[in-house]
Amino acid sequence: MSEPTQKYRDKDVVNILIKKIKTLAEKSSETVRIMHVCGTHEHDLVKAGLRSLLPKNIDLIAGPGCPVCVCSAQDIDEVLWIADNHNVTIATFGDMMRVPSSTESLYQAQGRGVDIKIVYGVSDAIKMAEKNPETEFVFFSVGFETTSCVTAAEVVRTKLPNFSIYSSHKIVPPAMELLLQRDDLEFDGFLAPGHVSTIIGAKPYEFIPEKYDFPVSIAGFEPVDILLGIYSVLDQIIDGTARVDNMYKRYVKHEGNIAALRIVEDAFILSDARWRGLGVWPETGHEISDKYAHIDAKKKFDIPDLPTEDLRDGCICNEILIGKSKPQKCKLFNKSCRPDYPIGACMVSHEGTCNVAATYEEIIWEE
Repeated sequence: MSEPTQKYRDKDVVNILIKKIKTLAEKSSETVRIMHVCGTHEHDLVKAGLRSLLPKNIDLIAGPGCPVCVCSAQDIDEVLWIADNHNVTIATFGDMMRVPSSTESLYQAQGRGVDIKIVYGVSDAIKMAEKNPETEFVFFSVGFETTSCVTAAEVVRTKLPNFSIYSSHKIVPPAMELLLQRDDLEFDGFLAPGHVSTIIGAKPYEFIPEKYDFPVSIAGFEPVDILLGIYSVLDQIIDGTARVDNMYKRYVKHEGNIAALRIVEDAFILSDARWRGLGVWPETGHEISDKYAHIDAKKKFDIPDLPTEDLRDGCICNEILIGKSKPQKCKLFNKSCRPDYPIGACMVSHEGTCNVAATYEEIIWEE
């Protein structure tokens, strides 16, 4: 383990931060609920057992931070329709293979003969299209701003006639605002996602304390990073002053990655987006701009309106995604719905809240 990484896992530093958090938490007579919007946060804090170290009145809530989990069944339905009605090869990330659509997963479709390739990224799909000019390729692109900037770079420079992209990208800050506006959720602060913030910076979150007087802290992924973020949010709550604290300054700049943001702005337009089990959220998606219509699979193929169903019977992924419920409250959890046989999207990826809870069930939070 490298020295820079080790210092963010240092036991003594962790213990100091836990003591500081406990001291602050004692000043609150009520439970403080902090929502993170990052699947990696959920995975890493549970793996490290951080919930068990925190005061009982600190509740860490997992929000919609897993890009695979929030992908709607309709998006997968449409990609499968393209594959079934046109002679194409679908390329996508491995995590997407087992996410359920209305009828089947990509993995199940592959089993019945649909040509689906697993790739590490859009550049791999482009290389396959270049090597096979007689074959039509569609890259199913899923992810938040961290992934969309990579996709955007290929959107603006790729002109292969046999290649297109189906965009299912989501945007984090407007989704955070919609969570704040819900009447059925109660929480007191945000841990903002580290990976996304390396691209967009700290500035896009500033409207949250300014408009809603609501604390935000950008956190990394090592135990010390996460605890610093929790301490920051708690300090804002106790002090009564909301702001955006950047606790991940070694990677996150206030203005973000300017070059990446310019490419994203060129390649995409802001759009409404479908979120798994949550309906259409306005202005939370990235669709390919009309100037690059040649690479947009949604424009290239005449996709009809399809009957769609996000949730299977008994699945409460919609509630789990927004922190309204926890995995153990689902009657399917770790029974008929398991990491080796996911019924709900939250059980598929290692960033999914249900998958994390099932994988690390022995050290999971107490109910």
